[in-house]
Amino acid sequence: MESHDDGSRVKRTYTVIGITGAVVVAIALYFSLIGGNGVETTNASIETASLPPLAAKEIHSGLDYSLAEVADQKLAPRVFVKSVRVDLGRIRDVDEKKATFFKILLPIIARENDRIRAEREEIIKDPEAISASLYEKYDVEVGDVDTLLKHVDIVPASLILAQAALESGWGSSRFARRGNNYFGMRTYDPDVPGIEPTHAEGFKVMTFKNLSHGVRVYIANLNTHGAYKKLREARAKMRADGEAPAGRPLTHYLTSYSEIPGKYEKRLRAMIDQNGLSRYDGVRLAS
Repeated sequence: MESHDDGSRVKRTYTVIGITGAVVVAIALYFSLIGGNGVETTNASIETASLPPLAAKEIHSGLDYSLAEVADQKLAPRVFVKSVRVDLGRIRDVDEKKATFFKILLPIIARENDRIRAEREEIIKDPEAISASLYEKYDVEVGDVDTLLKHVDIVPASLILAQAALESGWGSSRFARRGNNYFGMRTYDPDVPGIEPTHAEGFKVMTFKNLSHGVRVYIANLNTHGAYKKLREARAKMRADGEAPAGRPLTHYLTSYSEIPGKYEKRLRAMIDQNGLSRYDGVRLAS
């Protein structure tokens, strides 16, 4: 199991994201230069077709769990895949490929959201005891508890899964396979590790030491950057109305994530609807 003592690295990484501005923050790669799924167009599909089929058990034996049970019980098993270096396109059956993709990410999403839930519960339990470091982590002025609660909240699993699938081409992009970056997050800082795109210059696509790290930075970006203030406000309104955060309505507030905002939001909603992803909202990690 991977180590998670990477707070300084995470802080440094999403600080770099923050200084690039709303339009270029963790946005999808240029759609004029890439394929329709947000993945660089290469001859990878041809190469993949020539390789033997891949089975989920070759990635991790624990991926034989039931997605229906996860959706029903709202509990994900403690199966953590560090990295997937192979192209999931080698799984020839489309439904099996999608299921494998969701099975890889759901436990990670549940664990990261559970960490945020724990922080949020501590804030609500004793607002006077909030540490300055937590305010700093979420880029909120010390003492502003109301704003902090807007920042310290989960990102629904359906939204994370939809963006990950769209941005990584179901885990087939080289940025996903080589850099554990399923969300197209980029950096303009030459000192931050990254992969240079084939058809664009001036930035790198960020790399992470494992999938958990990439998911954590993606969530931190949505929870801290000014470009997603309306998303956080909409999420807070759901809470105020007695509703749990849901991914589909929040797609309307991701205009800064892509250079084709109108189409992008529709693609995310279609991804959620076609794959029944809303059923995973609220999933926690099994004990």
